[in-house]
Amino acid sequence: MPEFDDDWYDDWKRGLEESGGNVILALGLRPIEASAERVVMEMPMGPNVRQGTGVFAAGALIQLADVAATMVCFRAIDPTGERGDLPFPLSVQISSNLLRNTDRGKAITTSRIVHKGRTMMVVGSDIHDDDGRLLATVTSTHVMLQKQGSGEGS
Repeated sequence: MPEFDDDWYDDWKRGLEESGGNVILALGLRPIEASAERVVMEMPMGPNVRQGTGVFAAGALIQLADVAATMVCFRAIDPTGERGDLPFPLSVQISSNLLRNTDRGKAITTSRIVHKGRTMMVVGSDIHDDDGRLLATVTSTHVMLQKQGSGEGS
């Protein structure tokens, strides 16, 4: 998808680094596709996502799904991605079923809106490996949290 070409990805990563970094950088997450209906995001195997036995850490797989789910919630309320005043889709519940694992390639999640309410969204994420094998299913509930002001009265 042209929106997420290598130049876009390099600029996006640079912006994250300049703001102090976050889990997206630490895990090497990369969006592949994003719309108001679904987000596809990948995570390459590497030292920051591997557990002691050499396969993807369960927490890294869940984090991949959570970041993609947050992104699809944002796209569902602002498909153009141009508004800056959006509420944050805070994860308040995550349920995961870890089915199998791998020690190579990429984990790729497809996250889709299951329920879109005014204040709450539910997202279903399926995580596959490079060979299309289902690694995990993750369901997350997100509360649309209004951003606070400059701190006065907080």
